[in-house]
Amino acid sequence: MKLAYVHLCGFRGYRKAVRIDFSDSFTIIDGRNGAGKSTIFDAVEFALTGTISKYLDAKSGRESVDDYLWWTGDGKTLGDRFVEVGFRDKEEMISVRRTPLDAQSAAPDALLGRLIDAEFAPRQAMAQLCSSTIIRDEHIARLSLDLKEGDRFALLRDAIGAVDAEDWIRRAQAISSAAGTRVKNAAAELEEAKLVLANAARQVDETRAALPAASLVGQAVERLQGVLGSGAAAEQLPDIGRRRLADIARQLDMVTPLAHQFEAISVMRSGLAERDVKVEEAEAKVREARAALDEAIAAVSAAPAASTLGDQARRLVALADLGRKLGLRDGHCPLCESAIEHDAFDHGLDAALAVAKQLDAQAVDQAEKERARDEAATALRDAELALDREKNERDEAKEAVASYDARLEEHGLGGAALADIERRHLALEDEREGISVDLRLVDTVSLDRSIARATGDQEASKDRLARAEERLGRARLGETRAKAIYDAARRSAAETLDQRLDRVLPLMSELYRRLRPHPVWEDIEYSVRGDVQRFLKLQVGGDINPQFVFSSGQRRATGLAFLLSVNLSLTWSRWRSILLDDPVQHVDDFRTVHLAEVLAHLCQSGRQIICAVEDSALADLMCRRLPSLQGAPGRQVTLGSDRDGAIAVDRQEEIAPLIQRSLVLPEQSRSA
Repeated sequence: MKLAYVHLCGFRGYRKAVRIDFSDSFTIIDGRNGAGKSTIFDAVEFALTGTISKYLDAKSGRESVDDYLWWTGDGKTLGDRFVEVGFRDKEEMISVRRTPLDAQSAAPDALLGRLIDAEFAPRQAMAQLCSSTIIRDEHIARLSLDLKEGDRFALLRDAIGAVDAEDWIRRAQAISSAAGTRVKNAAAELEEAKLVLANAARQVDETRAALPAASLVGQAVERLQGVLGSGAAAEQLPDIGRRRLADIARQLDMVTPLAHQFEAISVMRSGLAERDVKVEEAEAKVREARAALDEAIAAVSAAPAASTLGDQARRLVALADLGRKLGLRDGHCPLCESAIEHDAFDHGLDAALAVAKQLDAQAVDQAEKERARDEAATALRDAELALDREKNERDEAKEAVASYDARLEEHGLGGAALADIERRHLALEDEREGISVDLRLVDTVSLDRSIARATGDQEASKDRLARAEERLGRARLGETRAKAIYDAARRSAAETLDQRLDRVLPLMSELYRRLRPHPVWEDIEYSVRGDVQRFLKLQVGGDINPQFVFSSGQRRATGLAFLLSVNLSLTWSRWRSILLDDPVQHVDDFRTVHLAEVLAHLCQSGRQIICAVEDSALADLMCRRLPSLQGAPGRQVTLGSDRDGAIAVDRQEEIAPLIQRSLVLPEQSRSA
């Protein structure tokens, strides 16, 4: 598979449609800065992966490369926006086309099958294929000398296709880890079995130590039969005794409060007569208060209402004041129009005021009588409340005494003194203690059962311990075998990889010698170290790291040697192209000629070379150095801008192959 053409419109800086066809041998693209050379390589990667890897880490605010994949400048694009890349497989053409609507879709399976050998390819095969085939100016040092030794080895390992071994190593490691976990679980189970066995043995010893003497057990049985009934068999005594203990506990729950309440009830009993006297006194006070209230009510009823007298007095005063203000009118009273003298009129007004004062005094007296009535009613209520309180206290005391006496009668202690109650309480306590002690001795039979059960548990624990030891042994054997498999997988992978590296590393050294980055250190050494994690180290002059001693141009030439060797080592790649985006930055003319010679050899070996440079003279040099074949002549493409300032192809021409046998004489001349 080789690259046939790139056709794009509205992509990145290309506002108008541009198509560039590539030769199967080599194509040199030149143009000034901004002419769109790098975009050609971006279009190839975008068509295959849907993104541009060199911008994946670039972020600015909320923007990314996805916001600038398509034309964002002034003016509209002429036609639909698209990127189309064609590949040629002998005589067959396969193309992939992307638009803004399907930018993230996957490349066609038919194309992927032609570009990649899926059986040996790594997981991110297409991304790695693009990074190994498209060698960019800004990535030459970063993906070679500046790469960490572990990442550098991973890049080379994936390039030569040694990926299955890693899967086997991971599987073997997973088996080894699982075996280790099984050993830990078996060891934990063994420790738990040992602990259970120790507890069972201790239980047996403790139960045996708790066994009493046979004579003590017989005496306990006789005592229990005497207390609980002589007809009870020995095996029945525990159940009968426990029922008796429950009955004793119930009696104690009743007798104990009787002893505690005896003094309080005695005091309450002696105060009952006094409470009867208080009730009678309260009843007498109620009667007295009721009689006083009746008298007050009668006094109030006999006189006019205080409010009526007061109203009459106020009206008379108002009337007298009004008459005094108006005065006589033509010798007549202004109130009744009767003829009257001035002296008589004044005398009448004074007489009205005197009557008003008399009425007001009566109102005050009437109010006093009403107040006395209210006080008598309040005193009656207080007396009735006091009577109710005294009756309640007397009734509660009588009820408490009667209840206490009833409980005494219930326990056969009617009329008993405090000492009798305490003796009953003490007797119940002694009986309970005696039965409890004897029951513990009689429970020897249950202790025997406990010993038998503990002994059985001990034997089961021994069996469990034996099984746990057996499982632990099998787990350790499995762990040993799993580790052996893991070690064998790593050794096999390392040996396989070392065999492949033995074929690849000389290629790196050969490319380094041909590019000649350094005038003194003419050769570079590649060493692989590490067991579980592998590292690829580059060194010159014995043990010197070129990353820190080479100039930028020397580092770039060394990086080109490494990346070209990686590309040539892609055993799983069927893409026979090498794309170089301005690889000669900071590289002098002498080493540029060496690079051209290396590319010429690659072109002769069947590789397609597509290289972009800025200098037109350098482009002409590379066109002369690289071989232009009869069936596939080389091509030179110059990018520039049209009248509208849009990127366009200024010149596109084929490089005519050199005339073969130009210095060979004809047969006639040689014979002469």
